[in-house]
Amino acid sequence: MGQLNIRIDDELKEAFIKKAREHNTSATELIIEYMRQYLKTPHKNESQKIEELEKRLVKVEQVLGELAA
Repeated sequence: MGQLNIRIDDELKEAFIKKAREHNTSATELIIEYMRQYLKTPHKNESQKIEELEKRLVKVEQVLGELAA
């Protein structure tokens, strides 16, 4: 199993560990879960994000048009 060393502010580290314990988990488990989710999430460039927003806007306009009719 590998190890990842990072440098973070001591205050942030302690607060993160404390909150993890309050939720019956560990900082390590939370970071590993975040990494898994991050790797599953497709990253889009700006033009892809704009295209997706435009498609969503068209759908919203269609629904509003149907409601107004």
